[in-house]
Amino acid sequence: MTRQELSGDTVFDTSVFIELLAGTRIGSMVRELLKSNSINASTTELNIAELRYILCRRVGWTKSSETVGKLMRSGYIRIFPVTELIEHASRIKCQRAISLADCFTLALAERLNVNVAFARHERELDEELGKKPFKVKTLFLEDSS
Repeated sequence: MTRQELSGDTVFDTSVFIELLAGTRIGSMVRELLKSNSINASTTELNIAELRYILCRRVGWTKSSETVGKLMRSGYIRIFPVTELIEHASRIKCQRAISLADCFTLALAERLNVNVAFARHERELDEELGKKPFKVKTLFLEDSS
């Protein structure tokens, strides 16, 4: 994957936010792209809930709440309600052996007809991609050059 592929409108999986907040190499690349307006990120409420509990387990509830709150207020990410995605995400889950959160992430990307970004390859996603590609372009940021 090249940086050019990671541009424009893209739906982010929770893993991308974890990298961003951890300040990893992947997170630094994402931060740069967001600040330069090279990428317009979207996600679902479910991804935000997942981010909150993952951070809470690492740094506690107060710090998690503060950090996620700042991210949400930053204006860099559009957050979509899950209500309108329930049927679509459920259909994906019925057909694919991936997490429910990933199904909502993919459902949003398909609804918006944009790329979807995951920080790293996951066995379940790779297996499903090997069987049949998703309807949207799937980017794994660890593959960036």
